[in-house]
Amino acid sequence: MTAFRRFWSGHVPLGEAFWLWGILGGGVLNLFGTLFAVMLLTSGTPTWLVVALIVLHIPLNLFLLVGVWRSAGGTGVSGNARVLARAGMSVWVILLSLV
Repeated sequence: MTAFRRFWSGHVPLGEAFWLWGILGGGVLNLFGTLFAVMLLTSGTPTWLVVALIVLHIPLNLFLLVGVWRSAGGTGVSGNARVLARAGMSVWVILLSLV
């Protein structure tokens, strides 16, 4: 649980927060969540339950965005890296939330 708190509060180095937590972790979790939802849909699970599972991605994606955003605001992060990380993660979260 400590790792999640460190990430949420922005105490993870920006590179780790962006690439490991945001891009890789977010991508993998959203991929498997979407595949699981498709499997449920094809197995006859009620549509409302599948939609609920898909909507559950959004809080996860917002958690990732906030963690990376806060890490980008840390000391020792250049202005360009800050802007690129925040913009890149914002775009990534939007894409993950739409899929």
